[in-house]
Amino acid sequence: MITADKIKDKRILIRADLDVDVKNGEVVDNFRLKKLLPTLSFCLQHASKICLIGHRGRPENSHDLEFSLEPVKNELKRLINREILFVHSGFSPEEWWKGEDQITMIDNLRFDKREEGLDFDFARELVAGADVYVYEAFATYRPCTSLSLVPKLLPTYTGFQFDSEIKTLTGLLNNPLHPTLLIGSGAKPEKLLLLQSIASKFDNVFFGGVFADKNDLTSDGLDINDLAWQKLKNLIDISKTVVVNGPLGKYEDGINSKSTSLLFKTLADSDKLVILGGGDTTTAMKHLGYSDTQYGFVSTGGGGMLEFLDTGTHPLLTMLS
Repeated sequence: MITADKIKDKRILIRADLDVDVKNGEVVDNFRLKKLLPTLSFCLQHASKICLIGHRGRPENSHDLEFSLEPVKNELKRLINREILFVHSGFSPEEWWKGEDQITMIDNLRFDKREEGLDFDFARELVAGADVYVYEAFATYRPCTSLSLVPKLLPTYTGFQFDSEIKTLTGLLNNPLHPTLLIGSGAKPEKLLLLQSIASKFDNVFFGGVFADKNDLTSDGLDINDLAWQKLKNLIDISKTVVVNGPLGKYEDGINSKSTSLLFKTLADSDKLVILGGGDTTTAMKHLGYSDTQYGFVSTGGGGMLEFLDTGTHPLLTMLS
């Protein structure tokens, strides 16, 4: 956890979760950026300089501007009403500490193949001139240079959102309010495997989307049907804790949003502990007119949340222990 004495007048390298949805050059879902603000504001108050690093998507080369972080920089600048120096591509050690701007953002680390290659030379370039590393990217759990190597080179502390994620999910694992219900949906086979792996930790489980039983789907297979919704509603009614990871149907087409909208409304109107997670979940929530403030806790991670529920830890915590 960061504290004022640990970062006072220091130069801070912040590993942020910058992988947000961008369309036509603009951020369309700034949920993760808003969750970064408490840590960023705290560092601005106490640190001398800040450099933000992170990923967006999976670019194939350094010229794939579709995955640039510049739109993310622009949205973050709007949120904090502060100038942010942007380093487009390539950089020299310590160049971001020499300017007058208090905040710098380096473009997508994945533009450099060494980020995925666990490269100590790249890690040393990233930390050059920095005093402290602050990790505020709970959703990022894949091995990479910024996660796996940089913490070995700098004193490393976790951000406020990361700590909140760990506290909430640890409580869910160790001392949940029963009965508990897991609602999972998606399309990727690896996600289904994760959901199946953690299913035994919940009293009841319901799968939607392509993971649903075919008898539970509408005729076009793009949403759960009315009978399945009633079955799910009955499970919600008897539950005290409800965890949702993924929308129930293809809500974005304007036709198959019924069950997902009913789910958000039912949970928003309930007194249950509701934990939501995943980019698809938060995007659906916003698209259908709901806010993260209407639910008990909204995680910044989808796969990261499921991984934590499966293993009981996060790779960063394993490294720091």
